Amino acid sequence: MPANEYVVRTKDLFKEFTMGDSVLLALDGVQLDIFRGEYISIMGPSGSGKSTLFNMIGGLDKPTSGSVFINDVDMAQLDAHELAYLRCRTIGYIFQTFNLIPVMTALENVTLPMIFAGTPTDDCVEKGIKLLNLVGLGDRLQHKPSELSGGQQQRVACARALANDPA
Repeated sequence: MPANEYVVRTKDLFKEFTMGDSVLLALDGVQLDIFRGEYISIMGPSGSGKSTLFNMIGGLDKPTSGSVFINDVDMAQLDAHELAYLRCRTIGYIFQTFNLIPVMTALENVTLPMIFAGTPTDDCVEKGIKLLNLVGLGDRLQHKPSELSGGQQQRVACARALANDPA
């Protein structure tokens, strides 16, 4: 894909949450274009819709109305299997709370997305070690999340997000 093409594009993105008798408008017609290689920051106060926007872009939630395109694919047109494939192969998630599996080591947490993608075990381990070395945790491969600092857990989450070479 050429550098001038969109990686992410949203059109008229709305998200409403019903809370009892009231409706909370979390996203109000968001238009966003992100090009390949572009680095952006989404900033705003707590409750302003940042996480909701990321959940829409990541395919973790569906908008009330509007469209989300990843690499020019309209996510609303994908069935559950196609959406899972897109998330696995195209998007690398780093969750706010890291979402590391507590009973798994750093290496196991990093290799998990590759296993789900069908990568052979030896390749998973080799790449997992490389990614943990990349984030400065090559000496913590066998440590579980409870044995790592918050910053180290965040780096494991970053390595895991890179596991399947997301776009």
